[in-house]
Amino acid sequence: MRPRYVALLPGLVFGVFSHAQSAGIGFKGGLLVSTVKALNVRTGPIPGATVGLYVPCGIGPRMELQPELLLSSLGSTYFEADGDAAMVRSLYLQMPISLKMYLGNGFNLAGGFQFGKLLVAQQIGTEGSGTITSSYNALDMGFIGGIGMDLESGVDLSLRAYGAMTPALRNDDALFPKNRSLELTVGYRFSQFKGRGHFSRHR
Repeated sequence: MRPRYVALLPGLVFGVFSHAQSAGIGFKGGLLVSTVKALNVRTGPIPGATVGLYVPCGIGPRMELQPELLLSSLGSTYFEADGDAAMVRSLYLQMPISLKMYLGNGFNLAGGFQFGKLLVAQQIGTEGSGTITSSYNALDMGFIGGIGMDLESGVDLSLRAYGAMTPALRNDDALFPKNRSLELTVGYRFSQFKGRGHFSRHR
């Protein structure tokens, strides 16, 4: 991902607010399981978590555009041919943008794109542990998709999968690992603004 694409995000979010019929802001968090899809090595999932803010913006009778800012713990277990295993844990600042389509009674389908900025990566193995942030690409991006249920109380439930398009490792010509994750989150819209009187929970 090129840095100029990240620079376009504030303008995109501002454009969403400018044309939103209604909008809100909420706090969300939950558990996830992550791994990597790699070549020439077997991998396994590890547990993690995600937490942050989301800004649902109504752009139609049954549609919302939802930018988010999340802090997420990802990673994977790598199984070597000799039976040894090493675990890599990484911390990302993620910026998903998803389009939600409501099918009735708060149930929705969502899909979109996600940008990620690596904060730190650490490897834990039989020979000890250490920080390997410099071995990883600073930026990560890919597609997201899932289902959700938005309740009248302001609680939003979501099950979402992420698949990266870009490899996580830098200067790699063998493994090409790409992040994968599945997350279950609970959010709460603690504020509604801009068109508050016209906001609908899509029932």
